Amino acid sequence: MKQEITFQSSVVILANGLFPTHLVPLTLLKDTKIILCIDGGYNQATKYGIQPDYIFGDMDSIQIQKDEFKGEWIELPNQNKTDLEKTLDWCLVNEISEVVLLGATGLRDDMTLANHYILFDYFDKINLKMVTDHFTITCHRGHKSFNSSPGETVSLFAQRSGTVVSSTALHYPLDQFILDPSARAISNQSIGTTFSIDSSDPILVFKSHPID
Repeated sequence: MKQEITFQSSVVILANGLFPTHLVPLTLLKDTKIILCIDGGYNQATKYGIQPDYIFGDMDSIQIQKDEFKGEWIELPNQNKTDLEKTLDWCLVNEISEVVLLGATGLRDDMTLANHYILFDYFDKINLKMVTDHFTITCHRGHKSFNSSPGETVSLFAQRSGTVVSSTALHYPLDQFILDPSARAISNQSIGTTFSIDSSDPILVFKSHPID
């Protein structure tokens, strides 16, 4: 009998990009109780000995038959949204409040960029962070504080022209800085154990993993 699963803790969505190799995303994957695989992400998971609880998507990239999978197989045939968007919509319907997104970059540059845009689309609906082998990426509007360590790279990307950004505890301080969608706010650095960002409109915050 399949174990009843509740969604009181965060879940990991494993997409069909590069499988993580850094300790930070691998630890998140190891420690989570619930793993949702998007379509071909299942192929990556099982290659590394991971058995997901759910598979989502239109099943055009998966290397398994439905009756072979021990978990829950949920087909999402809507072609007007990506598999990641459909999986996040399912999470919202099931009142999942916190999601860690792994395997969302690499392999296809267009999907990598699309997944970054999805952070903009869902940041005010669900607590969502994308973790790669290099960065933890989140989307915010307004004031947000971050735990950090000195020397970590911090890069900011605006969604809208004229976004006003201020910061604390960054090597290059931002004070009512006008940020358009551009490369003008990349490669900053944290100078303490915390830093903060305040933005008038949604921005992506890229924070590199702790330095060894």
